[in-house]
Amino acid sequence: MTPEEKAALRDSSTLIIAAPISKSKVQPGEANYKLLLLQRSRLGTSASAHVFPGGNVDKADHDPRWATLLNYKPKGPNDPPLHNAICAIREAFEESGVLVCDPPTELSNDEIRVWREKVHNDGREFYNLCTSHNLKPSVDRLTHFSSWITPPVEPKRFHTQFYLTVLPWSRDSFSDSRVFADGKETTRLDWFTPAEALEAYRQQSIQTFMPPQFVSIAHLLPFKKHEDLQQHFSTREIMTIMPEFQMVSQDDDGLHLIGVLPGDEEHSVDIRKGHRHRVHITKNKKGMNVKSYIHGPTEIKARL
Repeated sequence: MTPEEKAALRDSSTLIIAAPISKSKVQPGEANYKLLLLQRSRLGTSASAHVFPGGNVDKADHDPRWATLLNYKPKGPNDPPLHNAICAIREAFEESGVLVCDPPTELSNDEIRVWREKVHNDGREFYNLCTSHNLKPSVDRLTHFSSWITPPVEPKRFHTQFYLTVLPWSRDSFSDSRVFADGKETTRLDWFTPAEALEAYRQQSIQTFMPPQFVSIAHLLPFKKHEDLQQHFSTREIMTIMPEFQMVSQDDDGLHLIGVLPGDEEHSVDIRKGHRHRVHITKNKKGMNVKSYIHGPTEIKARL
């Protein structure tokens, strides 16, 4: 990628939030945690798609006072900058009301609502929220999960850092009057286990999944215990993923594409002979939908 191409990418962050489920509510053979998913509005990027909370890095996320407040030291040389982690936590709060900070906040539902509006209107208000209530964004509880770059075929391109966090409190502690879609950028908020999310997509109660969300959920699917999530993903090599699209066919449903991912035998750079790592996609005027995801011998089908 040329310096000009890198400069054209919008710096952004996404936070995968996993909340434990009460033991009495865990179904046999199912995960003991649920993931927070938001449906985007019909306007803008990822229209109507279900996504994890996230958005573009704000100038306020670069504020050097964050490093001082957190006494921040990078975990390793390949860690994304602090501003990406701040962005992920800020956007999650702004879009859903979940505040990933320490200590757990005593703010009332009304106060949460007021601060969400303030932060939505001005990213600098997130720092004011934290300092006025003696809170610190829990960047140490974020695990770098993946890194995605929008392919050149798209008009708007992003370089998005995905993080994973497991909340220290249960899903049951959130009321609908405290955690809800903002009604602006997002119109619906859901909690799903990974298996429930994929089934909702198959049944079309989730209208759209973009490749990064589908692939992320596919990687979480084998893990039934939230206790195992961060230990596993914190030791995994982070790949930068930019799908390389190949056209398969075209019909009344739209363009049928293969998105070749790093490690696939047909990838232009990261090539592993005899290995497949790809998504099958249909793209039309309504958007883009994943049909299946293949990683080595595993294939996860979404829709026929």
